[in-house]
Amino acid sequence: MSTEPVSTSYRFTDRSLLRPWLTRVWFERLFPLLPRWLAANIVTVLSTGVLLSVLLASFVADQIGAAGYALLQLVALQLYVAGDHLDGMQAKASGTTSPLGDFLDHHCDLWAGCVLCFGFWSLTGGPLWELFVLTGLMILGFAITYVERAERRALHFTSWGTLEAIAIVTAFYLAWCFGPVRAWFQQTTAGIPRHMFVAAIGVVMCVGVIVVIARRLARLPVPLLLFASMLIALAVWIVRHPALPPLAGWLLVGLAGAEYVARVMQAHTTTRPRPWPDALAVLGTAALWLRYPVADAPVPILIAFGGWLTLRYLVTLTRIIAGWRMHWVWVNATPGDSAKG
Repeated sequence: MSTEPVSTSYRFTDRSLLRPWLTRVWFERLFPLLPRWLAANIVTVLSTGVLLSVLLASFVADQIGAAGYALLQLVALQLYVAGDHLDGMQAKASGTTSPLGDFLDHHCDLWAGCVLCFGFWSLTGGPLWELFVLTGLMILGFAITYVERAERRALHFTSWGTLEAIAIVTAFYLAWCFGPVRAWFQQTTAGIPRHMFVAAIGVVMCVGVIVVIARRLARLPVPLLLFASMLIALAVWIVRHPALPPLAGWLLVGLAGAEYVARVMQAHTTTRPRPWPDALAVLGTAALWLRYPVADAPVPILIAFGGWLTLRYLVTLTRIIAGWRMHWVWVNATPGDSAKG
């Protein structure tokens, strides 16, 4: 069991335009339908797990059709958003709010964002670099957001944040279900497919978050700069070597990003020192550039690199979750259980 002091106190502001309205007309109406015995941590994991359907469906996207794939992503996204808000309401109602729940909630959000980027790209068929620009910027946005939380004990969400981005994507998925509208998005303006302008909105929002937080921090921590350099270098190398399957390349970037962000998220609640990116991930990325700047790397090399990133991430995640085992709540106690006790 971790003996590190835990402090969950920090300044929090949320200027989301949609959250108050969605909470009033949607989430508060869904909440009574949630079984009281279902722990908030389980709600978090289940709602994020629904998004795995997007990855699985990408393998059969041609068989289910563009409209079917868009509809599946639309439904999965709504289930995720509902669960992502109901878990916090459940934790407060059951008195099970904890650092573990806070970590799981936000770390699952990171993976949900990665899946959203992959789903959008695989649906629209954009260029490979679009996938890694979207995914890379989203991960960097998460990283700098939680670096600020760790450094300044403050977490700020702007007026145009996650919920607003999800609303835009939801409208896009709904439009993509209709053939004439889909055909319009596939046409070009100034030589650019129109669906890429939707992706550009996401890019602008991510860059905006990164710039605003960077200005508030005044001085960016060296570990964050090293991580950003490693992540960008890895993404660019993958784009330059298209022989690597897109899903595999996307997973490499996601694992490299999620491992570092997980330790940053942990840092704001413990006395751990400022985390650095994994040394072997940095060295491995540098080695790919130095040894294979043009030619594709041999499959065993990529498997070894991916295996390390996977192992490192799983070890980090296990240590964090095990360190908060005193907060493991997977089934809520009901009034009847309390009476029996």
